Formats: sequence, C-alpha cells, structure tokens
Amino acid sequence: MAQTTQSTPKIVPVEGRVHISFDDAEIVSSTKALRLERGGMDSQIFVPLDDVHPGILEASDTKRTDAGPGEAHFYTIKTLTANGADEAWYYPYAEGDYAPIRDMLTFGGKRISVRVTQV
Repeated sequence: MAQTTQSTPKIVPVEGRVHISFDDAEIVSSTKALRLERGGMDSQIFVPLDDVHPGILEASDTKRTDAGPGEAHFYTIKTLTANGADEAWYYPYAEGDYAPIRDMLTFGGKRISVRVTQV
C-alpha cells in the first residue's frame, strides 16, 4: 500500500478547561477547545475567539498558506506588558476535514504556554 505524505487530520474536543498564557498572563480560558492532530506534526489547540480575553488581539497583515487548512490570518497579541507579533492565527476558509477549526484561534511562540485542567 502506498503511503501519502499528508495523513488525514484528526480533530477532537479537548476534555477539561484549556488555559493559554502569554508571558505568564492567562489570555484564554475555554471548555470548547479542539485539538488538531496530524501525522508528523505537533498537535495544535484551537479555541473560539469568544474565549480569548477581550481587547488583546490586533489584526496583522501577515498571511500564510498551510497544507491542509489553507490560508492562515494572523493576530498580534498586545498586553500591558508585552507584544507578541503574529503569535495567534486562524483559518477563515478551512474546509473538508479541517472545517471544525474554521475561525477558531491557535497560538504559538516562545512566550505561549498551554495547560489543561479538570472542569
């Protein structure tokens, strides 16, 4: 059987409450998070925009095309103590296997930490 370079993604609800921090300050608390798992890649946590602390995201002009979910649009995280350029992004046109994460945010960067607690 031939192997493909892109495996089918697996998107599952995260059990518990997801806490995402930026520079040690919590910016997200969500019980509606989804985990995207793809072969050969680190899993990613996606959360609804409504679960992000209000007023900390500023739209960026940065865009990137990712195999699978498509075009990513970025946000800069702005808090009283720090800025994180392009450390939050979403896929507004995700379709097919990736449709569940459409318009949900994911985060990345050295100052981002994610933990899950029991509800």
